[in-house]
Amino acid sequence: MPYTIKINAPLSVQQVHDLYQQTHFNKPINDPTRLQTMIDETPLVLSMWDGAKLIGFARCLTDFEYCCYLSDLLILPAYEGHHLGRQLMTTLQAYIGLRVTLSLKAADSAIGFYERIGLLKADNMFRIGRRDNHD
Repeated sequence: MPYTIKINAPLSVQQVHDLYQQTHFNKPINDPTRLQTMIDETPLVLSMWDGAKLIGFARCLTDFEYCCYLSDLLILPAYEGHHLGRQLMTTLQAYIGLRVTLSLKAADSAIGFYERIGLLKADNMFRIGRRDNHD
């Protein structure tokens, strides 16, 4: 069955909340204001649709020229196993182009997926953690 991928389509807090909840993704889904800000301030979101139902998305922080950080890649569990994550990644890479480096921090459970689709593993990531009580 063909699914539709949209670039920066409007998404409601409820749609995004439900997607994070159903995929058990660790995000502040119980804070609607914070979730709305995350939606509004993300420069590139690819959403995948089964008709009117949001079934997955890729949320990216990018300058569209040099780098793109893939913050989240989610597919509803009922739709897993149909290469939909690969389709989102292929569409993302085509959209940002070859001049833009794509990077991400993979959950342990997703490492095999990213290796299978050809991403190179890098061990030199650093971070300063959040300092709030929302997560």
